[in-house]
Amino acid sequence: MNSRKRLKTLDLLAILPALAGVFWLTALIASDLPGQVVVGVNVHGLNLTSFAGDPGQRPAPLSLSILDDAQQDRLEPTATPAPTSTRVLPAPTAPRRPNPAPTPTPTPTSPFPVPTPTLPTGNPTPTAGSATISGQVTDSQTHGPIAAATVSFNPGGMAVLTDANGNFTANVAPGSYTVTASAVNYNSSSQTVTVSNGQRVSLAFRLVSITAIGNLSGRVIDASTRAPIAGATVTLSNGLIRVTDLNGNFSYTVVLAGTYTMTVSALGYVTQTQSLSIRSGRTTTVQVALGH
Repeated sequence: MNSRKRLKTLDLLAILPALAGVFWLTALIASDLPGQVVVGVNVHGLNLTSFAGDPGQRPAPLSLSILDDAQQDRLEPTATPAPTSTRVLPAPTAPRRPNPAPTPTPTPTSPFPVPTPTLPTGNPTPTAGSATISGQVTDSQTHGPIAAATVSFNPGGMAVLTDANGNFTANVAPGSYTVTASAVNYNSSSQTVTVSNGQRVSLAFRLVSITAIGNLSGRVIDASTRAPIAGATVTLSNGLIRVTDLNGNFSYTVVLAGTYTMTVSALGYVTQTQSLSIRSGRTTTVQVALGH
């Protein structure tokens, strides 16, 4: 009995190397497959265990030489990997600054002023010349001088002021001028004058005050019967016209102070003319008798 046990033990010992070689070859072949079969070798239990089997069965680790060979086979490249390109990031660029506005180049100016030529005009200009126009501006009613009245010359636009005595003087070039005198609260008046070289001309202006207002009223009658004449026409030298009513009366409510010529006419009567004065703030009353 003892001898048989010994023979069985020897047989088992003889078979162990062969089984180990089979297990190693099986593991080597399995390692060459593309990851589809994984075989675990239990050296201690002398059996193979698939990892796809019962997860509760824990395989024993392989021997160190088998693990080294399997690791070496796994690390061998199956294909040459394509080189990966290395992306180069662009270098950051500095922000673009706006171009400065061009500085205007100053225009060189001449240190000496350039005179602007004046074109000659066809009409004479009343500037300082060889002819002289003088005169006086007075009130038409009081005959008093009007100070600070303006005397202008056209063409040319030159103007002078009267002094305290109403006098003015202007030196002009020879030619024809329209001279106009005006003052505050007065109606303006104009005169035309022609002067030659070296000539002196004197003018007189009598201005009518626009604030000196009076009234004029009257009656036109028959010189023989003393009866009123209706429809008679009364005309003043300033152009104002009135017609008498049935009682022969007429009136002017607003008349500038001054001296006027009054003309009265009627059908079948001789026209009569007379001079009268209108004073500021007063009513002038007249009676005109017409004869056949």
